[in-house]
Amino acid sequence: MRLASRTAPEDFGGTMLRLLAYMAGLAVLGGLAAIVFRLPAVVAAVGPAPRPQWIEVERPRPAFELSVPELGGPASRYAIFRRDADGARKDVLSWGEPAGSGPYVMLEVYRPGVPGDRFIDPLSEVAARLIGFPVTDDVKPAGVIDDKFGAVSLVDFAIAPDGRERRCLGFARAFYDPSIQIAGWYCSAGSEVVDRAVLACALDRLTILSAAGDAKVANLFARAELKRSFCGRRNPILAATPEGRTRSAEPRSVKLRGHRLQ
Repeated sequence: MRLASRTAPEDFGGTMLRLLAYMAGLAVLGGLAAIVFRLPAVVAAVGPAPRPQWIEVERPRPAFELSVPELGGPASRYAIFRRDADGARKDVLSWGEPAGSGPYVMLEVYRPGVPGDRFIDPLSEVAARLIGFPVTDDVKPAGVIDDKFGAVSLVDFAIAPDGRERRCLGFARAFYDPSIQIAGWYCSAGSEVVDRAVLACALDRLTILSAAGDAKVANLFARAELKRSFCGRRNPILAATPEGRTRSAEPRSVKLRGHRLQ
């Protein structure tokens, strides 16, 4: 009679070891399967970085023109931004730098992608564009000036991008047919108050080069041009009177009509 080569306890221990190894293998396979099945979801969640809301056009073709002799002539930078979600567009003209030694001016022509889109009040429009700037004096209403576009609401504030305060006048004028808004600011080189007549004169010089197929925008600028004061004097070609030829070319005094938000 042959004796068993292993005792009962030894057989039991070997079985338990094999069972544990089997269970460990299943656990590893389960973990791998979970990783594999979750990978597409992880990739989808991480994915490419979301595109910015506004996208700058690489080679912009200017649709507007503004020459400010007091600042050296045409804008030093012209940028166009588009929003894919609704087709909105912003043309931004600027002179100087926020932390530069001279005046800093920015003018934005905004055309919503959805006709009839409502604009917020001028105070909020200007304040929304100051995000990222160290504002040293709160934005506040500063009355109204008249230019060829009609009544333009003003907003007074001050910024100090390099620790040196500069006084600014913001402005905003919205139209609803066509739907378009002209907004921005004129900042002096230092703490001196911005000359409102100079700002009105600058807005008077804003002209359109291309309406990109929008006849209503072209008509708006054509009608505004008929009201242009030519910075205090009528165009000698349109009104060639002796008085018109001898009148000073200095910016006219602008009649303030008090605060009115539109």
